[in-house]
Amino acid sequence: MNYAKYQQDLQRIHESEVYGQAVFATAARLTRNTERKAKWRMLKALEDETLARYLAYMNRSGQQVVEPRAWALKGYAEGLALGLMPWELAMRLVRDGTRPFQQTFLRLKNNSNKPDLEFFSYVYAHEKAIEAFAVKELANEQGSLKAVERLLAG
Repeated sequence: MNYAKYQQDLQRIHESEVYGQAVFATAARLTRNTERKAKWRMLKALEDETLARYLAYMNRSGQQVVEPRAWALKGYAEGLALGLMPWELAMRLVRDGTRPFQQTFLRLKNNSNKPDLEFFSYVYAHEKAIEAFAVKELANEQGSLKAVERLLAG
């Protein structure tokens, strides 16, 4: 793959997953509602899985991995806020927070060649699943984690 922002976009995956792990783990620790705590943990599991896939991709493709340390701290701070704020506000922030990542991941997907298309499609789908979760939570719909569960199962 060869376009101007490729390396920056690829690093953004790593930043996103480290950030997401910290956000969702921290929010789960602080949330008192057991159902919501389980939902945060499911989102963290998706971030764990996506990070593992990212690291495997980087290893397979022989690319250097740069640890995004500041993103873990940022995620921890934002997870503190999400875990303590009203659920509706937290879901709006989660929904809106996926949009910049979606743009980057869609660009990676759209610029990928056949061998990499499956990986970048998964990365994009993972971000869309988090958005779908928040949208369904805001609408009070059942099965808000279906897209997340599908990705974790497959």
